[in-house]
Amino acid sequence: MKKSVLLLFLIAISSTSFAQELPFKKVKLSDSIALENQMQQLAAICDTQNLSELDLFKFQLIRGEYEDALASIKKRVAETPIDQRQYLDVYIHYVEAKLSTNFKDAFKKSYNKYVKNSDDIQVLNLDKALIVRDPTDYYVDNFYNTYNTIKSEKITQATATDLVKKYFLSTVFSSTRAIYFDEIKQDHNRRYIINDSIVIPMKDGAEVSIVLIQRKGHATAKKSAILVSSVYAGTNEVGAMLSASKGYIGVIANTRGKRLSNSDIKPLEYEHTDVYEVIDWISKQSWSNQKVAMFGGSYNGFTQWASMKHNVHPALKTIVPMVAIAPGIDYPMENNVLHNYSYSWNFYVTNNKFLDFEASNDFKRWNSLKNTWYKTGVAFNKLDSLDGRVNTLWNRYMQHPSYDDFWKKMIPYQQEFAKIDIPVLTITGYYDDSQRGAIYYYNEHHKYAKNPNHYLLVGPYDHWAAQTKPEESLRNYKLDKAALINIEEELIYQWFDYILNGKAKPSILKDKVNFQVMGTNTWMHKPSLNAMTNDTLTFHLSADKINDFYALKSKPTNSEIQMSVDFKDRKNMTNTDYYPWPLEKENINLKDGLIFKSEVLKNDVIINGSFLGNLEFSINKKDVDYSVIVYQLTPEDKYFHLSYYIGRASYAKDREHRNLLTPNRKTQISFDNSKLISKKLEKGSRIVVVVNVNKNNNAQINYGTGKDVNKESIKDAEIPLEIIFTGNSSISLPIWN
Repeated sequence: MKKSVLLLFLIAISSTSFAQELPFKKVKLSDSIALENQMQQLAAICDTQNLSELDLFKFQLIRGEYEDALASIKKRVAETPIDQRQYLDVYIHYVEAKLSTNFKDAFKKSYNKYVKNSDDIQVLNLDKALIVRDPTDYYVDNFYNTYNTIKSEKITQATATDLVKKYFLSTVFSSTRAIYFDEIKQDHNRRYIINDSIVIPMKDGAEVSIVLIQRKGHATAKKSAILVSSVYAGTNEVGAMLSASKGYIGVIANTRGKRLSNSDIKPLEYEHTDVYEVIDWISKQSWSNQKVAMFGGSYNGFTQWASMKHNVHPALKTIVPMVAIAPGIDYPMENNVLHNYSYSWNFYVTNNKFLDFEASNDFKRWNSLKNTWYKTGVAFNKLDSLDGRVNTLWNRYMQHPSYDDFWKKMIPYQQEFAKIDIPVLTITGYYDDSQRGAIYYYNEHHKYAKNPNHYLLVGPYDHWAAQTKPEESLRNYKLDKAALINIEEELIYQWFDYILNGKAKPSILKDKVNFQVMGTNTWMHKPSLNAMTNDTLTFHLSADKINDFYALKSKPTNSEIQMSVDFKDRKNMTNTDYYPWPLEKENINLKDGLIFKSEVLKNDVIINGSFLGNLEFSINKKDVDYSVIVYQLTPEDKYFHLSYYIGRASYAKDREHRNLLTPNRKTQISFDNSKLISKKLEKGSRIVVVVNVNKNNNAQINYGTGKDVNKESIKDAEIPLEIIFTGNSSISLPIWN
């Protein structure tokens, strides 16, 4: 019947069907049959000549051409590595089930067989792709939103094509999610012994919830435990299963108050005692061989360092902190500048015993909040008043703008690093939001401990890629093949086997500091961060100007370069491009900040490390939040984002104590903790430096009165900021020749 209707519809369509516009009459989204028929008809009249093979498959399926669709998807599956085809395998089982008389039964049986025949790693990757990062709601909402925005009874080919592709994703995942969720979870129970009902008491009476995972069929001999300590309850089971599949016992300890714990939820504040006590509990279990290792990223990296604040437990043999945040250092503030992204995070992790994804994904709420705050100019400490909800953690953070005892109690401080004598493997990325936290731990450990056994691995990764397996491209930049190492499934466990079982050290760790040089397809290996560089390119700011660019000079000048910022102006923002996304682009905003450009580089050089800043300036206020961005202007005239720095002038000398500036008096501000990077800069490139003042909706606005910045408001903005940089100001790039 459907084919007859479709045939009549196609005959009725004129020869102009493949022209610019197509007929379109909305149906009720709640009428699934009418919607299916409409999308089938639309797919039939779309021009598919220039579609990719995968997109052509989608149209074949929506048209009901299941035999052709099956042939197309089989070809694509055969060409795709098994660890990259979690979605493709859903598609192939979907189209096979469409060829049967009972779709649900057919999909369930075929997917059940597929999962059972997959190895441990394959099934865990299915869980990560389809359950942990479940895309279904996004796909459904994306289709509905696109459909609802159509107001005309004619749509373009581009709109029609986009709509069909979004419908494909919406219908395939929404009709199969419940089935593959159940099959994957049932398979976990077939492979693993999962005990998620353990609650252990802390010495102060609080409770911590524990999940214990062991691989079925493995020998009953005592084993080493791999511990993940996390606030993200319900998201670390796959990692613990991976540990179990590698021959260890996977243990998850959730922050007090999470999962089954009846305590109050207080992120960050008690890990320095609780994690140590969890390790002690593990070491006393009958299945434990008294060897514990830890790994995890972001918050889960912080907890590893927190566990060693007072003492290193004798059972703790190694840690692998990835992209580890350092409270008070790089989270929730960056160089004492408080960002507002942590505002929503607090609700995400404290609204319930697990995670509040609905609150976290309420982007309309968060965007509206930060835009309203910026436009109205109210004080930063009024955010939760604007939001209409009390944010207890946020208010607590704002009471501690300096690196004071509130933050110091969370992680090792100064001499407390000296006692950390176990092997450490730190992993971070050039574009990791928490890189400065990871490097802070690394530097402090080396500063206070004697000959620490501490390795560092860093590459062209962001916060996510440095914890998992990098994809081929990062923010529109194609990575070198050498960078595509499997951190999550291979490197970490090679390290654990090396430390816990006496096996070979991971081959990539040829020295203490290991870093991938972007653009060379190679890694370099050095004994220390300082050894990464053997020369420096220093550029001084100059008032010489051609078009939109001031000049960068090799020597100091007598220049004065002036910048004015009107904090009352809420129609415009400054420093909006500091965040490196995308990495490479055709243009930058030449009206945002002071833009400086160097002469062309006469030879290839490799930038290795963190660029240094020494800014000499005077301002008419007592403080300022400033930013420096460094780009490579390639020989092809593209801007590649190398690194950036954001900081508060009054904390430049000491993050623990605020030292206000004297208005209209020259001062020197130095920094050396910009984002670390390694990249080849080709001959013919130029260096572009953007010096700016931070005034946007992503962080506090420092009005320069000298008062608590959280309490300043637009009422403090009567006098614009006037800042004058001198030609003694310089930016230095560490290089390797």
